[in-house]
Amino acid sequence: QEIARGAVFENVTLSVICLNAIWMAIDTDYNKAASLLQADVIFQVVEHSFCIYFSLEWYIRLMSFKVKAEGLQDAWFVFDTVLVAMMVG
Repeated sequence: QEIARGAVFENVTLSVICLNAIWMAIDTDYNKAASLLQADVIFQVVEHSFCIYFSLEWYIRLMSFKVKAEGLQDAWFVFDTVLVAMMVG
C-alpha cells in the first residue's frame, strides 16, 4: 500500500500517462503500418514498454488491496483494469 499510495508512484504514473499521450500522437503521424507486428521496431518497443509499465502499475495497485475483491469497488482501479485488458488483449 505504501508504494501504490505514494506521491512518487503517482507522479511517475502521471508522467508515463502524459508520455503515452504524446507517443500516441507521434505513432499516429509516423507509423504507417497496419498492425503493431508490421510496424518498425521502435514503435513495437515503445508500445510494449508502455504496456509493461501499465501492467506493473495495475499489479502494484492490485497488491495494495488487503482483500483483492475490494478493487472492484474502486472506480479508478476498475477503469485501469479495463484499459490494461484492452492494451494486452
